[in-house]
Amino acid sequence: MPKHAHGPTDPRAKSSDSGSEPLLIGAKSAAAELAIGARTLWTYTNCNAIPSRKIGRAVRYCPDELRAWIAAGCPTAPGSADRVRKEVRR
Repeated sequence: MPKHAHGPTDPRAKSSDSGSEPLLIGAKSAAAELAIGARTLWTYTNCNAIPSRKIGRAVRYCPDELRAWIAAGCPTAPGSADRVRKEVRR
């Protein structure tokens, strides 16, 4: 049986049994989920228009916050991410 890079003990591995989604996703997955390009995502991230988290040098996105951003009408004004995060916390 071949070993996979993302085994059951790897935190990046998704559990197919529970059907749960990861707590945070990378830029490539976020751009694909939003159907926007990576450069557009980075532009929105860089001006704090879309909610993101920085972990060390890596930028990650919370799927719940991305859904809230969409529900808010995909605001692209600088600082919009802070307003979206406040809505998610409620």
